[in-house]
Amino acid sequence: MIFYQLDYVVDEVLKNLPTREQFFLKQYLEKDFEKKEAKYLWERIINHKWYVSERLKRDVGFRVAAVDYFENFYEPEAVFGSKNNQTGIWRRIFRPVGSALRSYFVAKSKVLQQ
Repeated sequence: MIFYQLDYVVDEVLKNLPTREQFFLKQYLEKDFEKKEAKYLWERIINHKWYVSERLKRDVGFRVAAVDYFENFYEPEAVFGSKNNQTGIWRRIFRPVGSALRSYFVAKSKVLQQ
C-alpha cells in the first residue's frame, strides 16, 4: 500500500467537510454558506446577540439573534457579491418595514417594563 496516496485522500475528504460555523448556521438558518461567508456571519451574529441581549436586558438566545440578524441586517451582496440580484431588491424594499416593526416592539417592551 502506498501511504502518501491515502494521506491525499484523507486530506481531500477533510478539506470538504463543513466547518463548525457552517454546520450551526445550516442548523439555525436552514441555509448553506461558503466557509468564508459562514465565518463572517458567525462573528456578526455573536456580536448581534450580545447587543440585542443588552438592549432587552435578557438573554435572547443564539437562534433568535441569528434569525434577526439574517433577516434584518445581513446584506451578502455588500460583502461577498450577489449571486441573485432579486433578493437584494426585495431586501431593500422591505428593510424599512423591518425597522419600523423593530422600533414598535422595542417601544412596546419599554411600556410593559414600567
